[in-house]
Amino acid sequence: MTAYDRLGQDKPAAQPRSTQRASVGYQFFASCPRGLEEELCKELDGLGATDIVPASGGVGFISDMRTGWKINLWSRLAIRVLWRVGEGHYKKEEDLYQAALALDWPSWFEVTRTIAVTTVGKNSPLPSLNFVSLRIKDAICDRFRAAVNERPSVNTRKPDIPLTLFLSSDRYTLYLDLSGEPLNRRGYRVQPSGAPLNENLAAGMLLLSGWTPGTPLYDPMMGGGTILLEAAMMSLNIAPGLRRHFAFENLKTFDRIEWLRLHKDAEAAVLERQPLPIFGSDIDPAMVRAAGLNLRAAGLFDCVRLMEADFLNVDPPTDGGFIVTNPPYGVRMGSEEDLGPFYKEIGDNLKQHFPGWTVFLLSADPELPKRIGLQTTRRIPLYNGPLECRLVEYRLVAGSNRK
Repeated sequence: MTAYDRLGQDKPAAQPRSTQRASVGYQFFASCPRGLEEELCKELDGLGATDIVPASGGVGFISDMRTGWKINLWSRLAIRVLWRVGEGHYKKEEDLYQAALALDWPSWFEVTRTIAVTTVGKNSPLPSLNFVSLRIKDAICDRFRAAVNERPSVNTRKPDIPLTLFLSSDRYTLYLDLSGEPLNRRGYRVQPSGAPLNENLAAGMLLLSGWTPGTPLYDPMMGGGTILLEAAMMSLNIAPGLRRHFAFENLKTFDRIEWLRLHKDAEAAVLERQPLPIFGSDIDPAMVRAAGLNLRAAGLFDCVRLMEADFLNVDPPTDGGFIVTNPPYGVRMGSEEDLGPFYKEIGDNLKQHFPGWTVFLLSADPELPKRIGLQTTRRIPLYNGPLECRLVEYRLVAGSNRK
């Protein structure tokens, strides 16, 4: 069952996770990388959401609109925050057209705003999801024509008002996307790496590892430095959405004065920038340069220490701490045949030089972590986009971890 399925049910499949606050407000759904739902529940609870219901690939919740804005600003794990504006049963395209036509779109946004509709289906009997999207667009335009004798324009690339329709076998759920661009686009990545890690997945890896700000952190295969950037932002309490705009700013419900208060509160919460016990290295000088440029764009270059180094021949930057890294699984290291010996060498270096460290490696190949030759203490399922991965934990104790 997908997250959209669960939110479309008359009764949730799981009990709400947060009941201390009154359940008054709008219904939302925050999507996230699969495997991070429980962590996102905790994050949303801390940001003021209520009636929190985890699902596959996201979390449903209830809040007022201001809290919806705050979650967009502060969430490190969510990909999008969607506001549910319609739901019900359907059999054919006309049912969906009539349902969309009945909604008061002119009360939510001006006719001058551009729109785009994306339809996602799971076991839907309808033959064309693209045609469904067109019918929802037609309904919105017809509602505006009846109200103001004009219709909004469509912009499929960068709409002011993005909408998502989800169809199960017999139910629909219609959402207004409050985020616009995915929330992992923080606004600081100026130099991508060859196989970049999404920011929300990097933040999730850090949270799942148990790493906390102030504890030494080392990413020895840092690529463009995403894990380092997310760790530095956590350490300095930087809201990840401070440097970007959101689609909710285009709605009539948007209160610019209240948003400025939220934004200024987030700016005031940032801690003073200082050198942090966060370290990164990469064997590729181009990646060291990319990480440096991204850190500089985020204003964090002087907070993180970088070096060009081969992890197979590097000494630890401190006496102990956490290694959290996304090693190559075929993208940056050549053929898969190269990776078995490479992972064995990783294990040898960890055993020889990193006693006392806790190591978390993300791998899409279940066999490669076994080549490291260390006892696995946890294997956490995670998805890197469509790739099913495992975040594998090793606790290193001198002389005692070899299988």
